[in-house]
Parts: sequence; C-alpha cells; structure tokens
Amino acid sequence: MNRRVLPQSRPFVLVLVLVAAWGCECGEPLAELNPDIAVDPVVLDFGTIRPGFANADVVDVGNRGTGNLDLRSITIVPDDAGFALTTVPRKVGAGQAESIGLELLVNGPGPVTAELVIESDDEDSPRVAVPLLGEGGVARLVVSPDPVELGLVNQGPGAQRSLTLLNDGLDNLTITSAAFRDDVGFAVTASALPINLGPQESTIATVSLQPEASMIEALIEPLLRDVLVITSNLGTRDVNVSAQINLAPVARVVERDSRRNPVKVGVNDVVVADGSETVDPEGDEFAFLWSVAVRPEGSIAALIGQGDPQVRVTPDVVGNYAIRLRTTDVHGAFDEADLELLPRDLAVVLSWTASGSALCRQFSDAQCEAFSPADRQQKCCGQSDLDVHLVGPGGVLGDYGQCPGGCEDIDFCAEESDAHVDTCRQAGLDCAFANRTPEWFGVGRADDPRLDIDDVSGNGPEVISLNDPADGIYRVVVHYCLDRSDEPSVATLSIFDQGLLLSTTAPQPIVEGQAWVAAILERSGGAWNVVSAPDIFETAVPADLCSR
Repeated sequence: MNRRVLPQSRPFVLVLVLVAAWGCECGEPLAELNPDIAVDPVVLDFGTIRPGFANADVVDVGNRGTGNLDLRSITIVPDDAGFALTTVPRKVGAGQAESIGLELLVNGPGPVTAELVIESDDEDSPRVAVPLLGEGGVARLVVSPDPVELGLVNQGPGAQRSLTLLNDGLDNLTITSAAFRDDVGFAVTASALPINLGPQESTIATVSLQPEASMIEALIEPLLRDVLVITSNLGTRDVNVSAQINLAPVARVVERDSRRNPVKVGVNDVVVADGSETVDPEGDEFAFLWSVAVRPEGSIAALIGQGDPQVRVTPDVVGNYAIRLRTTDVHGAFDEADLELLPRDLAVVLSWTASGSALCRQFSDAQCEAFSPADRQQKCCGQSDLDVHLVGPGGVLGDYGQCPGGCEDIDFCAEESDAHVDTCRQAGLDCAFANRTPEWFGVGRADDPRLDIDDVSGNGPEVISLNDPADGIYRVVVHYCLDRSDEPSVATLSIFDQGLLLSTTAPQPIVEGQAWVAAILERSGGAWNVVSAPDIFETAVPADLCSR
C-alpha cells in the first residue's frame, strides 16, 4: 500500500478580542470561557487513486473560542467506503488547532464518498460533517502508432510494424485478444495473450503483411485496408491498418531445351536454366539473380551468365541440385522459383589413389611440380588410367558393339539426342570409354547408360549413369588399363540410387591389367540388390580392352 506523507498541519489563525482588564468597573462579572470549533478544509478531496493503493490527507480542527474544545467523537459515515482514521485528537486548546489524519484505500474504479463526523462540546456546533471525496482510477489503453500505415509493401520481403499497447491509466488492464476484422491478408502477432498490464506497463504487438496477387484482385482503391480489433477488460478498441501492395515478378524457370522442371541429368551434363518466361504483373522492370540453392556434398558447380535470363551450370557430383532464380522489381518486390536437377536413376562412381607401396610415393608434390612433364608422368603419382565398365544383362566385358558405317566419323553414335535413332546406334552391352552411349533396352536414349566422366590420368572420378533400368543382372567392372609410373592403386566404387548412396565398396588394391568385379547389381521390381566382394577378378580379360 502506497501511503502519502502527511502534510504539516495547516496554520489556524485565532483572532481574540480582549477587553482590557483595567478601566473596567469593579465588581463586573468575568467573561465566560467557551469553545468555538472550526474545520479546514470544509470538503476533503483525495483525488484519483490507483485501485489497491492509498492516499493520505488531514482535516485541521481549530478552536476559535476562549475555552478548551473537547472532541467527544470522530467517525466516518459510512465506515465501509474505504476511508480510515489514522490520527484522532481528543482536545483542542483555545486558539490552537489539531490534525485528524485520514487515509483512502480504493478497491476499484469509480467515485467513493463519505463524511467525517466530528462531535464536540461546542454548544453552537456540536456536530460538524466534512464531506470526503475520492475516486478509483481506471485503466486506459493507448495504442501507438494509431492508425498503422505500412506504406508500400513489396511482395516477397513483405513488411511489419511494431505496435506498443500501453496502459496509461490507474487500474489494471487485461488484453485478451487482437485480431483483424475482415481478414484480408494482414497478420498480427502478440505474444503471451491474454496479458495483464499494470499502470504504465506495456506490451508489443506486430502487424505484418506478405502480399499476394489475390489480395488486390477485388480492390477498388490502391490501398489494402482492415481493422485490428483489440479486446480487453475495457471492451474493444479499433485500430485502422492500411498498406499499398506492390506485386513481384512471377518467376518461372525451366530447362531450356526440354522446357521441363524438374529434369534428370548426369554428372558433367551442361544444363541451361531458362527464366525468360518470368513476367511482372504490373509491368515493372526487374532483374535476375541466380544461385545454386541445393547441391550435394563436395560439389563446387558454378553458374555462368549471372544476371541474364539464362544461366549454365554443370553438375559435378552425383546428387540433387536446385538452381534458384530470384526476380526483383525496381521497388524491391521479389519472387523465387527453382529448377530441380534430379540425378539419373543409377550412377556408379569410380575413384582411386596410389597404394602405399607405389614407387611414386617417394616424390613429394613440390618435387613433382619441379619435374618436366615427361619426368612427372613417369615418376609421380596420379598418372594411372583406370576404367569403369557397366555390363548390362546378358553382356560380357568388352562387348562394345560397333558404330554403323557412316556414323562414326561424325560421332552420331555418341550423340545424346534421338536425331539418328534409326541409323546410328552402337548396341554393345558393355558401357565404357569405347562405348559411351550404347543402345540398350527400348529404342531411344531415355533408357540408355552413359559414360558421364572419363578420367584418363588422375584419381577419378569416372561416372556411368543409367535411367529407367530394366530388370536383370548388371555387373560393374573396374579395369586397370594403364600404369604409367609403377603405380599400383587402391580403387573404390560408390553406387547411387536416384542420388542416394546405396553402397560403397571397401578399398580394393589393383594393378595394371586386372579387371576387378566391383559389384553385381540385381534389378527386380524397381529395386536394387547389390552384392560386392573383395578380390574378385575377371579371369578372361580381352587383350584389347583398353586399346579400341
């Protein structure tokens, strides 16, 4: 309870008219000693008080008489209004004043009244009543700003504005909810509702807008309007909210040649993402910003053509990619769209490194850098050539088929399109460096395997991928074709099913001329069963396997 310090007693001025004793006629009777009560103030107003708290004040009782004033009774009527006596004098000497201390504790809003009743031995005024007044303060909700004007709001980034909800009154304020009346697109966030706010306490609400085209279709004026209704123990409070919407360009991106999204691609495929079909509904100028939003671990694929309607990218690791286009108009509104690049259904990835026993290990990288190109090729690691082979159902290692006459010179057999499907297809069942895009299964390239990466000198990777594989038994064979620097190697094969790693073999030591059967893949009912074992080698390797 908050008690105000009692003020000093108000001075009480007593004017006595004394009759000089001398000059009187002897034998006259002496003046009678009588009290004469006076009060100040005649009405005591405690003002506005916060409910649950108290104010203190005093009523001065003066005696203007010549005799003592006996205060026989001091009471408050009624006694349950909230007023209380804190100091009660019993006697006031002639020409003196005493203070009656009072306190008012209010329990709720609204006016309170009572009377301070003073009964004394003043025969002329034996009962004096002083009206007592006071009022319990009320809560008051102040919203700032009001109204809420978000201004120009761009689609994409949107906008938000904080509102302060302040209790600027003298009673507790309970805010129970905040919601928009018409629900045209504005949103409000006010944490911890309902919330109780004491005097001068506040909370924050946030009004936000994420524009969409549908919000302005029915507008007959450029402003989007709504009313935020704040409900509290005071009732409801309406706050007008408005914004002007600027729509973003509608981003659209597809693969340039197929006009599809998503598309399946292999490692080392050059993909052109085309955003030229993007339009701005309001005719504003806009800019293109491209990024690789999703990429598999280890990828460093870069974009070529940043800022243009089209960009090129070359996937360098098996997995999923997302080429993201953000189109932003001159006001800052933006939209985004992704071109999804999905991996081919099956991918086998070969990598290798020189074994610890390789003679090339004796030379450091710095020494190898100092060698001539010829010495480097003969002495340093990373000069070996290992080849990966994917052998289809019923096929044998080295079955490269033959490119029909008239096709090989212009490389029609290796083309990725179906332009010469009827005349130029090499149909061998061993997909490898000498048979990079053989004709398998149905007519056309859709279900054919493809050598995506061929590394003739280094540590790999070499990658073969395949879409829509038919059921059957496939073999993956790793052939050590050429050792240029006495470099026995350790090979590892990874198998991916729709971009997800299905299996990785243990590192396999291999030397020139060996053909390691790295994995046997059984396709049945749309699923793969992978079998791999160490130290399984082909016994009959064609002598010209790596020279055709």
